[in-house]
Amino acid sequence: MLNRNLQDLRTFQKRTFILGMGKAFFSFVLISKLYYLQILNKSKFGKLSDTNRVKIRILYPERGVIYDSTGSKIAENRIDYQITILKEDKHKIPDNIKKLSNFLSFSEEEKDFIKKNLKKKSLDDFIIVKKNLSWDELEVFEYYSYLFPYLSINKQKVRNYNNSLAFSHVIGYVGYSTKKKDSKLQELKIGKTGFEQKYNSILQGKEGLQKIESHASGKIVRLLEAKKSLSGKNLDTNISKQLQEFCFKQLQGKSGSVVVMNVNTGGIVSLVSSPSFDINEFSYGIREDQWNLLKNDPMKPLLNKSISGLYSPGSTFKLIVALLALNEVGFNPNQKFFCNGHLFLADHKFHCWKRKGHGLMDLSSAIEESCDCYFYNLANSIEIDKLAEFSNIFSIGKKTGVDLPNELGGLMPNNKWKKDKKGDIWHLGETYNAVIGQGFTLSTPLQIATMISRIAAGKKIKPSILRKNETFEKLNIPLEHLNFVRKSMYNVVNDYKGTAFSSKLKNNKYQMAGKTGTSQVRRISLTERESGVLENQELPYNLRDHSIFAGYAPFVNPRLAVSVVLEHHGSGSKFAAPFARKVIDFALKKNIS
Repeated sequence: MLNRNLQDLRTFQKRTFILGMGKAFFSFVLISKLYYLQILNKSKFGKLSDTNRVKIRILYPERGVIYDSTGSKIAENRIDYQITILKEDKHKIPDNIKKLSNFLSFSEEEKDFIKKNLKKKSLDDFIIVKKNLSWDELEVFEYYSYLFPYLSINKQKVRNYNNSLAFSHVIGYVGYSTKKKDSKLQELKIGKTGFEQKYNSILQGKEGLQKIESHASGKIVRLLEAKKSLSGKNLDTNISKQLQEFCFKQLQGKSGSVVVMNVNTGGIVSLVSSPSFDINEFSYGIREDQWNLLKNDPMKPLLNKSISGLYSPGSTFKLIVALLALNEVGFNPNQKFFCNGHLFLADHKFHCWKRKGHGLMDLSSAIEESCDCYFYNLANSIEIDKLAEFSNIFSIGKKTGVDLPNELGGLMPNNKWKKDKKGDIWHLGETYNAVIGQGFTLSTPLQIATMISRIAAGKKIKPSILRKNETFEKLNIPLEHLNFVRKSMYNVVNDYKGTAFSSKLKNNKYQMAGKTGTSQVRRISLTERESGVLENQELPYNLRDHSIFAGYAPFVNPRLAVSVVLEHHGSGSKFAAPFARKVIDFALKKNIS
């Protein structure tokens, strides 16, 4: 019996030892694992833990405000209230949308927006479910928020434009960035056109972020940390909000451009292109059908015609030809040529706009009454290369350097251009067309306004949207020659024979100087000449002439230059000149400069 008890005790002790050793081994393994996890890999697994617990919300920067010349806001920002959900809970979106649709409406565009968001890779751990919530929608969501524990409200600052139609081309709009470096910031918007694009790096600012704690269930607990976004800088412009809106209103229903410049500073006071489009639609996200309408519109509302529309300058170009002639040694401005309505070069007949002719003309009267035949006679002694080089001084055929993207330089042809582009030499008959602003010559409305500003100021004025202090060097042209052309421009508007006499300023305190122009868009055949040239209103719209006027005011101590181009309207004296008078009358009355 005793032996049996001893045997049982030994067996028990052996088992106890084995169990003890097993317990010690497993304890060692457990302690080693804990040491491995908590000591050796504390940094690694701490980050993983934080990743599961801490979520990132990107704070997009507030763009700088854009002001007009009086301090009124042209482009500012508004709060956009958005409904968001964590990425890891995106599988819950269909059920939440279905339930949320009982209280808030979702358009097809919004549903497509959600699908696109789900596919995007972003640094942000939140997906936008619905944006641009109205106050009513926000109130409804807050009331029923207990039904949507996985959804939360976020707010961002988005671009908002005052009178967006009037400023569409000059201020431009913002849109989503397509740059590779911004690919992880899916809601980042940058300047796409206009002033917004040109000064985007100044206006944009720098993004920030929030670190937010969430439960394993995906519910947000609290804000842990925040790094504020840096707002972009505010910018002041030369634009007059008052004049911009007035010009835009006057252009309604017309296709064309108005540019108003300060002749002393180069400041763009107004720059309007018509027809226009709503830049707020681009800021909020334009619908595809609306984009296609704008893109395919034959009136080209997306084109900034003031800086990218190309037109023959017409008779406004005669001012440059006159200055070139005056600069020639021995030229006498009192020299007269007879205009009987046409002139022959070999067997080709060149016509004056006035069929019965102007009679005897000197240079001043030829400018005042816009006699083509006088300038045909001048063309006989003008070299096209010299005319092209001289024209560049006034920014005809050369970019003005305005601080807007996509400016075109137009075209001032010369011998080399003709040889390179047409494979032919330059002919005198082409100079005949060039001196009256027709033929190959193309310019933008801004170039025409810059030309007038340089004539009025006698300096190399450079146009600018951004308000800044800048000095300009004088033109290398004798003052007496500039004054001769200025006085001739005065007669155009204020003498009864002038082509713009009916467009004298109503305010007797001031006078305007200017030049009318008519830009042909078609070639008139010999048959039509013989049977009678058709009036503009008898032609299809797209074959009618463009109406042009360029001028400055007041005549004494000038402040403002204006160029007006009305597409397919006809005579510059009948349409563009009266339009310019309204603009200048308004600007002077309101003391806008």
